[in-house]
Amino acid sequence: MKRKAKWSLILSLILILSLVLTACSSSSNTSGEASQGQGKEELAKDQVLNLTEPQDIPSLNWTQITDTVSSTAIGMVNSGLMRFDQNMKPKPDMADGMPKISKDKKVYTFKIRKDAKWSDGSPVTANDFVFAWRKMVDPKTASQYAFIFASANIKNAGKIEDKKSPLFGKTNQLGVKALDDKTLQVTLEKPTPYFLSMLPSASFLPAKKTFVEKQGKNLGQEPQNLLFNGPYILTKWNHGSGWSFEKNNKYWNAKNIHIKKVNVQVIKQVSTAVNMYNTGKLDSTTVNSDFVDQFKGKPDYHTTLVAITYFLRLNQEKVPAFKNEKVRKAIYGSIDRDTMAKDLLKNGSAGIKYLVPKNFAKGPEDKDFRSSAPSGYDAANKQQARKLWDEAKKELGIKSLKLELMTQDADSAVKMNEYVANQLEKNLPGMKVTINKQPFGNFLKLESSGNYQMENGGWSPDYLDPITFLDMWTTKSDMNRMNYSDPKYDKLIEEVNQLGADPQKRWEKMQEAEKLLLDKDAAIVPLYQRANAYVTKPYVKGLIYPPFGFDMDWTHAKVLKH
Repeated sequence: MKRKAKWSLILSLILILSLVLTACSSSSNTSGEASQGQGKEELAKDQVLNLTEPQDIPSLNWTQITDTVSSTAIGMVNSGLMRFDQNMKPKPDMADGMPKISKDKKVYTFKIRKDAKWSDGSPVTANDFVFAWRKMVDPKTASQYAFIFASANIKNAGKIEDKKSPLFGKTNQLGVKALDDKTLQVTLEKPTPYFLSMLPSASFLPAKKTFVEKQGKNLGQEPQNLLFNGPYILTKWNHGSGWSFEKNNKYWNAKNIHIKKVNVQVIKQVSTAVNMYNTGKLDSTTVNSDFVDQFKGKPDYHTTLVAITYFLRLNQEKVPAFKNEKVRKAIYGSIDRDTMAKDLLKNGSAGIKYLVPKNFAKGPEDKDFRSSAPSGYDAANKQQARKLWDEAKKELGIKSLKLELMTQDADSAVKMNEYVANQLEKNLPGMKVTINKQPFGNFLKLESSGNYQMENGGWSPDYLDPITFLDMWTTKSDMNRMNYSDPKYDKLIEEVNQLGADPQKRWEKMQEAEKLLLDKDAAIVPLYQRANAYVTKPYVKGLIYPPFGFDMDWTHAKVLKH
C-alpha cells in the first residue's frame, strides 16, 4: 500500500514506507560489483541474506495489510496474477502470459498457470482469486483497502461497498468469475489504463477458501496459519524481533530464484544496523543522515529517489482550528523543506510542495506528471504564513494553539517530526507542538481510526498512475482519515474516473485536482519525496530497493563467492 499498499498501500506509512509503499523512476540499482571467476560470476555455496526492517510486521492477513513492511513480507510468500520485474513493469506471475483484453477494454481474461501450486501441493485456481477478491470487498471483512477494487473500476465494487446501494454486501455481484478452474474473467465498468499495474498488490492476491475458513481469526498470525504460493515460505516469525524465509521449491519459477534463505531482523536504531553491517552480520541496510558521510563515495553505497511522498495530515475532526483555511496555509508555508532535506535527511530526498512524485508516471504525451508544475504549489510562503496565522488567530479568537504531532518511535521519524514541530513553533508564534511517539503497529491503528491531531504520513503508490495519490482525499475515501471534504475536489476525481478512454483530458483533470488540493485548500502539507540511501555488500548482486511497493526485493538477487 501497498504502501500496498499500496499494494500498498495504504498506506499510510511514516518515514519507512512506504509507501508505504509504491514507478517509472524505478531503481535498477543492484548491490555491489560482481566477483569474476574466469570471466563469469561464481556463486557462493550459501545463498543466504541477512537483512533488516525498522519495524515488526503489523499483519500477514492479506485483507488487513496497509503498510510496506507487511506488503514486502506477504509479497515474498504469495503471488498474484502479476508481479513487478526489476524495472517495475508488471509481468505475468500466476497468470500464464498476458491476458486477453476485449475491444472495449473492459473485459480481461486470464489463464492461470498449470504449474501454479500452493505450498500444500494443491493447484492455484481461478476460484482462489474469486474467493479472495470477494472477501476483500465484503463489508464484513472491514478491509481498509477494499476501496482499491472500486479504484480499479471492477464491476460493482463501489456499489458493494456503498451502504446506500441495493448491491451493498452482495459480493457475488463483483465483476470477477471463474470460467473454469484455470480461466479467470474480470469485468471493468470502464477502461482502466493502469489496471494491470494494480495486480501485484497484496489486495489482489488469491486465497484458498478451505484454508482461510479453517484458520478463522488465526489467519496470518503465525507461519503455520499461512498458505504460500510465492517465491518463498515464511518459516519463522519471532514477533517484535525478526522473521525468516526459505525458498519455495513449489513456486513455478523456483529454478530462477537463487537466494535460498533470508533472515530479517527488526532493528529500529540505524546506528545498530550500521554496526552490524560493518561487522558482517548484515548484508544490506538503509542508512540515514547520520551515516551518509561515512559511506558516501564508497562502492557499496547507493541512493535513489523513490515514488513515495510524505506530508502532514491535518485532522479537521480532532482540531476544529484546522477547518480554517488560513491556519492550514500558515502551516503549509512555515516549513523550510529544502533545508530539511539537505541538512536533516541528507540521503538524496527532495523537499517538495507537491503530492504526486516526480519521475513516477508519464502521460499520453510522454511527459512526467510534474511537467505542468515541477516545483509544486506555493499555497503560502514564510512571510505570508506569518500574516495568515495572525489573521487566523483573530478570526478564531485565540492567542495560541496547542497541537500534538503523532510520529513513529523510530529514530529517523522522531528527528524529522521534531524538526517540523520546531519550524511551526519558530515561525508561527503561539503555536505549541508536542511530539507523540508511537510504536509502528499502534501508530497505524491510531492513524486508521483517525485518532490523532496531526501526523506525518507517507504514501507509496499502489499502481503506476497518479490517481493512486489523488483519489484518497475524496470525502468518502477510507484513506482520507482527517475529515477533509471539498465537493469540487470530489467532482474532479469523479471526472477523472470517467475519462479512461480520453487519456489527455484525464491527465489534465488529475493535474487540476492536485492544484486544488494543495494550492487552494492546503488540505495536506507536503514535506518531501523520499530517497533510499542504503549500503549493500559488494558480493550481493541484484538486491533491489524498489521505488514503491516492497521495501526490498531479493527474488532477483544472488550471493557471489567472496
